[in-house]
Amino acid sequence: MTGFGGAAAIGAALVLLAAPVQIDVQVVHASNGPAHVDAGLEKMRDAFQKSGLHFSSYRRLSQQTVALVVGTPAHVSLPDKTATLSLVPGEHRRPEVAVSVPPLKTTVSLGSEASAFLQAGPHENGQLVLVLTALKQ
Repeated sequence: MTGFGGAAAIGAALVLLAAPVQIDVQVVHASNGPAHVDAGLEKMRDAFQKSGLHFSSYRRLSQQTVALVVGTPAHVSLPDKTATLSLVPGEHRRPEVAVSVPPLKTTVSLGSEASAFLQAGPHENGQLVLVLTALKQ
């Protein structure tokens, strides 16, 4: 036995650790303006209503996919500020993403079948919401 099997396994693990995690990031403006829900935001509206948050309008301001790797943050533009997303190092069953939208700093665990909704501050008589979803690899 030469030990190459162990080296190959370690190499494969390093490749998996270095692989970027693809995150769909949406910036949504939730307000009590004229009733409107952009296509694809119905689940968000329903989740908010179940939590007691009632808005009549959900408008997507932007949507992008970011590739996160440990040590390299991604920046997402919001009206009048920037959100910073960083992949948390370590072994996790699901991607752990640190999110900073001053003054908010939090960490979320992202599953591929669910989205995380993060309040990103007030905006034009409503709230900005970051919607984060890990995309299947």
